Formats: sequence, C-alpha cells, structure tokens
Amino acid sequence: MIKVVLIAVVILLILIIGYIIGNSSKTSDEYEHGDDEEADFEIDYNAGSVVAGKNTPGAERENDDVKTPEPAADESGVVLITGAEARELYESNDAVILLDVRNQDEFDNYHIVGSLLIPVDELESRLSEIPDKDALIIVFCRAGRRSAIAAELLISKGYSNIHDMQGIDNW
Repeated sequence: MIKVVLIAVVILLILIIGYIIGNSSKTSDEYEHGDDEEADFEIDYNAGSVVAGKNTPGAERENDDVKTPEPAADESGVVLITGAEARELYESNDAVILLDVRNQDEFDNYHIVGSLLIPVDELESRLSEIPDKDALIIVFCRAGRRSAIAAELLISKGYSNIHDMQGIDNW
C-alpha cells in the first residue's frame, strides 16, 4: 500500500513540474521590456512589427499599379524602414551612412560591409565621427532596442535624417 501511495505522489510531482515548466515561458511584455541582449526579436516596436515600415502612415507611391506606403517618421522624427528599403537607399546613394550600434564582438562576428561601428554606449562621445547632421543615417543593432535609443539620441542632437532599420538580420 505504501508503494502505491509513493508512486502516485511521484507521478503527481512529475505532472506538476511538467505543467510549471511548460507554462514558464516569457510573455511578450517581458521581451518588449527586457534587455536587447536576451531577446531574439522585438515585439511591437513603436507600432511597427517584424516588417518595420509596413502599413506605416505616409504618402503613397506608385510602382507598377501597386501602392505601398512611404516610410513615415514616428513622433521623434525617426523613420522606421525595412531592410529592403535600407539596402535600396544605401545602394542608390553613396552618402548614406550605415551606423551599426552593436558592440565590437558582435561586429567582429558579422557585419554589413561599409557600415560604421559606434556602440550605442559610446555614440554621444563619438558624434564628431558623423559631422553632417543632414546626412541620411541608417541605424541598426541586433534586435532593435539599441538602434531606437541611438536614433532618438541622434535626433536630440540635431541630426535630421535618421532611419531605423532595427535589427541587422532585416538587411
């Protein structure tokens, strides 16, 4: 009889532990407000989504009878753009600055050829490396949190043409 009770208790404990483990994943709020280093993606970044800039309010442009919205600046003046839009801007304009605000290790691991690395925590002290405040700057990081911080810092320092591609994987 004691063996049956012990087996029942062990089975019950296994079920309880399985339930707890199965329901202990992070919520979207924890990813939204968590550190960029821990999240693999950003959810609901300034009303954008995985494809930033899609369905953003703005002027319509026509392309073979297909209307797509122009990227529009958010309240801070930062324009959210997709990787395809960023690549098109970069390839069509030699003056575009690709600003990578990740850290040196991340950059060394992989980066976009031609990008300028200034880690977000060094950006304010290294603004002299970007003297043209009217230059078109495309800022990005790993997942989008640091690029948003960098973009808002640049706007606050008088830079006027900031585009946030969010994560490098969007490229």
